[in-house]
Amino acid sequence: MRTGLITSGLLAGALLLTGCGKKHDKIEGKTGADITAKSSASDIGEAYINELTRVADALETVKDEDSAKTAAVQLKVAVDGLNAMQDELGGKMDSMRAMQIFGGHMQEFAEVQTRIATSIADIQTNHPELMETISDELDRLKK
Repeated sequence: MRTGLITSGLLAGALLLTGCGKKHDKIEGKTGADITAKSSASDIGEAYINELTRVADALETVKDEDSAKTAAVQLKVAVDGLNAMQDELGGKMDSMRAMQIFGGHMQEFAEVQTRIATSIADIQTNHPELMETISDELDRLKK
């Protein structure tokens, strides 16, 4: 499920990668823990964007070892939420369902995806020694 959900989302996001990201101070709305098999496409999309926003917010704070450790804790929350969604939704997602989920959230998805990619590139370039601290949590995403 994770592979289908993430791949579908990344493909859909790649089509609309525009604009600059903005930092969200607080996550509001649905999270991965709120999603059930009966959740609407809109709720699933909202929760997915919110969990990715948690990832972006955490990555944007990484500047030294202490901030990387703090970010790893925040990443754990986001990864747990994403994994909970996958466990609850189970199975593979067809492209029609992916478009229903992400269609209403394309701009947000593009923005948060850009924030994540920019932050990872920044960390790899300016603080490569900190990647090990945060990569363990990112590696926990279910495949």
